[in-house]
Amino acid sequence: MADDDQNSTMTLDGLDDSRRALLELLGGMRRVLYLYTPLMRPELYNDPDVLATIRNRVVNQPKVRFHLLLPPARQWRTDCPGLVRLSERLTTALILRTPNRAEVPDRPELGQAFAIADERMLLRFSDPRRLLGTCELQPTERMKELLELFRILWDRAQPDPDLRRLGI
Repeated sequence: MADDDQNSTMTLDGLDDSRRALLELLGGMRRVLYLYTPLMRPELYNDPDVLATIRNRVVNQPKVRFHLLLPPARQWRTDCPGLVRLSERLTTALILRTPNRAEVPDRPELGQAFAIADERMLLRFSDPRRLLGTCELQPTERMKELLELFRILWDRAQPDPDLRRLGI
């Protein structure tokens, strides 16, 4: 993971960098995490350390919330059983929705993945398949734009019907 701009931006190149950055983001959050991803990489989103960190955040801070906009569950629930189990247990803190494809704006950012913690830290994968991107530890205009996009998507999103069948 390369550092730029006096440690305020980190370049992510692959799984190890991305995992470290996500763990740092989760560990540094205090209130809320917004995550949008068009594809689920099990090596990252089903990672035992990532799941344990989410669980610990909720146990230690019951008011913390995770708002996750994910692809349809049928595409990832078999590859990410740990996330499915965690979402079954943490139903008020871990809120999963699927974007309503009919109402998704035509924006190039939606081919990317991003996570925003407390409106002050941004993890962005310009290439979510190869986990290439950046982690910005300071608020930026780009972060504000992505947060606004997330809120638009969230307002139009719905609980995933495949997860509702599981009781989530």
